[in-house]
Amino acid sequence: MPPMTPGKKKKTESTEVSKLKEQLAQANEARLRMAADYANLEKRIQEERIALRSSATTELLEKLFPIMDNLYRSSTYAPTIPINDDFGKLSEEDFKKIANYFKGLRLVEQQLEATLAAAGLERIPTKGQPFNHNLHEAISYENSTEVPAEHIIDEVESGWQINGKVLKPAKVRVSQG
Repeated sequence: MPPMTPGKKKKTESTEVSKLKEQLAQANEARLRMAADYANLEKRIQEERIALRSSATTELLEKLFPIMDNLYRSSTYAPTIPINDDFGKLSEEDFKKIANYFKGLRLVEQQLEATLAAAGLERIPTKGQPFNHNLHEAISYENSTEVPAEHIIDEVESGWQINGKVLKPAKVRVSQG
């Protein structure tokens, strides 16, 4: 092999340095891409976790609707118990037991509603509100001189929403005017 001349040696070293710099730049670029891909993966996993939690919460809340409806229905029809001799053969102690039962039932209702509210569940406003087909389901239209047309006379079953999304529309009676 002929001996290298100083100019050729410099040229070869310069070429090698250029190749090494190019390889280093490519490796650095690959590292940056991998870091960005990893950050995107972490973000996607976090979004999926949030969506999964939201879905699980929604499923749980939907299972609680019949319980809420029954609790409200039972407390709506709770009798008022006049404690006097004309009522019948129930003793004052019997009346107290019945009254305490209904007080307890109302406390359970309040506790359950507070728990659901803490989870983000909101009751859809009804009575006296304008009818909104996105929030309410009309089960009847009735004549009313007291309630303006297309306003809700009364709620039959509660409606519920979470984060602005309707889970169950409120079943209502609507005024025709």
